[in-house]
Parts: sequence; structure tokens; C-alpha cells
Amino acid sequence: MDLFKTIANVCLVLLALIAGGVCCVYGYYHFCVKDITIGTNYVDNQVGLDVFASDDLTEEQKHEFEERYFMEANFFSNDKENGIVLQELKFNYFTDYTLTSNAYRSTGMQFLGDLKQSDLVITKTTKNEAQKYESNSLSYYDTTNGVTWEGNKLRTPLNRDASFIIKIDNRAFEIQLTGTYEWTTHKRSWWSLWLYNQPITNILYYNYLNVFADCMQAIRTNNQGYGDYYITVDLSQYFTIREYDLESGKFKEDNVTDIIKNYSVLKFHYDENGARNSTQSTFGIIDCDPKYDLIQNDIDTTYWQERMVYNLTDKDFTLRYSEVYDGYFVSLNIDTKKLFEEMPRVKVNLKIDTSYNDKKVVGIDYNGFENFEIDTLTVQGTGKFYLLDKALYDSKVQTIKYSSGLILDFGKDAVNGEYVEMVI
Repeated sequence: MDLFKTIANVCLVLLALIAGGVCCVYGYYHFCVKDITIGTNYVDNQVGLDVFASDDLTEEQKHEFEERYFMEANFFSNDKENGIVLQELKFNYFTDYTLTSNAYRSTGMQFLGDLKQSDLVITKTTKNEAQKYESNSLSYYDTTNGVTWEGNKLRTPLNRDASFIIKIDNRAFEIQLTGTYEWTTHKRSWWSLWLYNQPITNILYYNYLNVFADCMQAIRTNNQGYGDYYITVDLSQYFTIREYDLESGKFKEDNVTDIIKNYSVLKFHYDENGARNSTQSTFGIIDCDPKYDLIQNDIDTTYWQERMVYNLTDKDFTLRYSEVYDGYFVSLNIDTKKLFEEMPRVKVNLKIDTSYNDKKVVGIDYNGFENFEIDTLTVQGTGKFYLLDKALYDSKVQTIKYSSGLILDFGKDAVNGEYVEMVI
């Protein structure tokens, strides 16, 4: 009996020791050891989970549903000097965690001009002001149910307080601009007789202007040039992403992934032309005007102080080689002429260089710009420049400028109407 009690006591002691050891190990791992997972999440298409390819969908619906990315950009560089520089960035997201197409929403920003990161100015502000900051240099639009609008206080603000629901791997996440940049400067104070360098921590709170400028820089420097492309951009310096918890109905403060690299697909259109009409905009609006550059009978045309100016150069013309003149004659092709006939309130300037891509340009061809309205013709070069029969007939040309070393030779009815000649 005593032996049995002794064995039982020994077993209890051993079990207690084992249990204590397990508790210690658990406590160590729970409080001291933290697993670190390095993950890569791709923020790509934001197509609703209820949308799938179907023969019942129209081509327009397929384009709307299948080409929806979190970030879409539009950049008209106006390198051809035929419009205005226009930059746009749109964010596509959902209004609830169901991630279905009826929860689609878009919010975006638009800048008339070429905004670069170097154009942004750092100003002193409080954290609260930085959270609410939204630049008034841009126009902002929302898109709901296929309709885009600017609603002032009714739209979604693009500031650090805003958060959006997006889809990653068919799961709901919340994304928010939270990025900051810290640096230290030193200041000498009078109370230390200017001998002590007091360290001062400075914090830059990133805003959507920074994101916008970086996206435009990525587009501007892409090595494929103009066109429509998709690139992946690293969002981890700007945004925080939290996963939605189905059980609690809330977004997790701490995701399972401790170190996360969030890559987003940026879909963009890069154009060498300038924007001329609101239909070219991603939002269908330019400068809060859905009828930008359109004229209708019920619109006050005094709103436009100037007409849109287009400058055509040698690369826009058709060239015809002439053995008789030992050079090329320029003219306007039918498609370009028809394009401008359909565009109201335009002013066209022509600029011709007698030396173009190692080709000798000797003049304007027969009927080259007949019935095509021109404001100013500029010819640069030397030698003789021929304007063949009806080259500028009924063009209503106002001014003809030419180099001092150039001689103009007018053919029969090359020009009719009054115009001014200027030597440059």
C-alpha cells in the first residue's frame, strides 16, 4: 500500500513538472517568439465576384466588367502640340465586403498640365490637417452606377482619412493611405549658447498628390513609349492593407502577414496628342465641364475665349517626290482633312521645313491644302519654295511666314484672298 502511494506521488510530481515545462514553453513562444511571414499580394483586377464571361453580355459590358483595375491612369502629353496636357488617375473599389458588381464605385483625380513630384512643395502642418488635406489644384470625380460626377461635399474625398474596399485573391481587404517619411534635422538653441545640436524629428505625411505624381512619372518614363500598357507598382510605401474578418464583421488591425509587399497593377493610356474633348477623358469630363470643347446651340460660346490651336508639321503631311524639281512636295491626306472638318472651332497652323528627315522639301503640291482652313503658314529653310497650282486655294490663310534665305514661287491661283507676308 505504501509502495503504491509512493509511485502515485512520484507520478503526480512528474506530471506537474511536465505541465509546468509545457506552460513555460508556451509562454516563451507566445510572448517572446513572433513568427514573421513575408508575403506578396497582388492588387490587380477589381471585377465583382458575380461577374463572369457570358455570351449574354454586350461588348461594352464586357469591357466595363473585365477591364476594371484598382488603379487606372490617363496621360495626354500634348507632345504634338495639338491640345492640352491632361493627367488622370482613377481608383476602382467596392462599397461593401460582398465584392459584387452592384457595389462598384470609382473615385479619381484630374490635373490640367504636367504634374511632377518636383512641383510639390512641403509645408508645415499638423497631423490632423495632413489627414484631411486634399489639394485644390486638381479636379475630383466619383463614378456610381456608370455615371461620373463632381459633387463637392457629396463625393468621396481623396485624403488620408479615406479607405477603400478592394479585392485580393477573391477576398475583401481595406486599403488606406497611411505612409510617412521621417528625417532628422538639428537646431542650436540660445539656452545652450548655440553649442548643442538639438535633434528634431520631421514627419512628411504622404498624400494623394504624391501617389498621383509618382504614377505619372512611371508612365512618362516607360520604355515602350505611347500606347496602352499594364505595369505593377509597389504600394507598400504609401498604403496599409487590412483583411476583412468575416466572423467579427470588421477589418483586422493586424494582418497575418507582418511584412507585406503590396503590388498593384496600374493600367494606363499614354498619348502623344493633347486632349481636345471631354470624351477623351477617363471620366468623360475635363475641368468639371462634361461639354468641354463641344459647341451646341444652347451653349454660350463666349465661354471659350480662344479656339483650340493645332500645329501641323512635316510628319503630319503626305510627301510626293518629283524628279522634275528634284525634291518632295507636301500635301494634306484625305483622312486628316476629314478629321478637322468634323472638329468645330479649331485654328490650324502649318510649319514646313525644307529639310525633313534627310528629305529635300521643295514646296506644296497641287491642291495640297485647298479648301483647308489655315491661320498661319511658316516655311523655314533656304533656296526656292514652290506653291503649285491651287496649293492654298480657299484656305483662308491669314499669314505666310518664311525664312529670309527662302524665295517663294507661286503657281496659278496658288493663293486667293488677302494675307500678310512676314520674313523671319
